[in-house]
Amino acid sequence: MDVKVSKEVKAVTLGVPIFDIVAVIVLMLISKFSMPMLVGIIFGSVIAVLNFRLLALTLEKAVNLPPGKAQAYTGVRYMIRLTITAAALIVSVKNPNLHIIGTAIGLISTQVVIFIKTLIASKFKRKEV
Repeated sequence: MDVKVSKEVKAVTLGVPIFDIVAVIVLMLISKFSMPMLVGIIFGSVIAVLNFRLLALTLEKAVNLPPGKAQAYTGVRYMIRLTITAAALIVSVKNPNLHIIGTAIGLISTQVVIFIKTLIASKFKRKEV
């Protein structure tokens, strides 16, 4: 994997547990915390990080393919990631030890981490005139 992509994946992967801790603290403050919720958050976060890593690998390979093959390849890989996410949600619904809301919070963790990381970077980035 490219060094820059690898660093980005690592940064997001390290940010997800921080997001999870903040989410658990917020849930404790609003009295919605439970063990199934915690397990759901962890489960969803693991799936989200897996999907993010798969996305990075997909895009890195697609860059080196011809346009038609790249489109087909990324489409198939998208369906695989979507299936993984759907399976995680179905498992969460069927398993009494997982809370569906906790799983959903975990699944959005990578998006939130990327958004916050981008927001912080834009605040500290030097403005060019």
